[in-house]
Amino acid sequence: MYGHLAAFMDHSGKLRALLATARIANVPSVVSNVWLGVMIGVIIGRVRLSEALWPMAGSLALAGVLLYVGGNFLNDWMDRGWDRLHRPERALPGKLFRPGAYLTAALVLMMAGVALAAAGGWRSASVAGGIVGCIVIYTIFHKQTPWAVVPMGLCRGLLPVMGFEAFYPYLDGVWPAACGLLCYIAGLSLSARYESLAEPPRLTGLLARLLLLTTAVLMAWGNHGMALARLPVILGALPYLAWTSYCLRFRRRPVPRLVSGLLAGIPLVDCMVLLPASMMMISESNGNVTLIAATCLLVPPIAFLLALVLQRLAPAT
Repeated sequence: MYGHLAAFMDHSGKLRALLATARIANVPSVVSNVWLGVMIGVIIGRVRLSEALWPMAGSLALAGVLLYVGGNFLNDWMDRGWDRLHRPERALPGKLFRPGAYLTAALVLMMAGVALAAAGGWRSASVAGGIVGCIVIYTIFHKQTPWAVVPMGLCRGLLPVMGFEAFYPYLDGVWPAACGLLCYIAGLSLSARYESLAEPPRLTGLLARLLLLTTAVLMAWGNHGMALARLPVILGALPYLAWTSYCLRFRRRPVPRLVSGLLAGIPLVDCMVLLPASMMMISESNGNVTLIAATCLLVPPIAFLLALVLQRLAPAT
């Protein structure tokens, strides 16, 4: 079945180009990031669970996906001149689509994302608007300065904030997760730059690894604020530490393989919170695995595995 799907994707150049533009392999991690924020908001805000949780969480997750995909269309539209010289295989240099169509798609997708985020209230919609602002800043400056990694990291870090704000009106419970994702994206970007140099400076490599380690520290700090038990917190960190170490040791070259591996690992950042949260819910329900506990347990690993599978259909970067 997979072979037939791959053959179809190869045959349909336009569809594959659209999936590459959308960075479809990274979409599962967007859903996981938003769900992380939703669950932190539910736990911190002591929200009484009801059936209304699922449509709201679904709307917020879809909002995150639309913002992410819209940002990628805007990025490729902005980079079309550079891609013409350096990445002629991409959709716009290959004249598979008109540049105006990409710009229109970007604007429509991002506006739809902000509108859907309003399902969580004006605070969630405001955070979605902030994500759009970070997308625009990153798109304009990412080819000019390495500091553009900050707005890029904020785009990721604000996804759980958007989900969180639908359930709790402050930032004291979600900021460690947001900062953790920001550090992860910054560490990922620096790792890619470090590995791509012929003679990489040692300080840059140490800083990249320090940022990736800081991600784990920040997520653990957030878990402490939610009073999650120590053993589940340690168990939740193991997949992240194992995969990140594996990528840095065995997927270092070529650099796109390293970047793809670290991008696939984004849901494992969420796992550091969602796994112990799931175990806490199971414990509080006397060992019964509720739907919401199962969702917390399964979303990160499923998103991780989906990312690896989807990278076979279209590149993650």
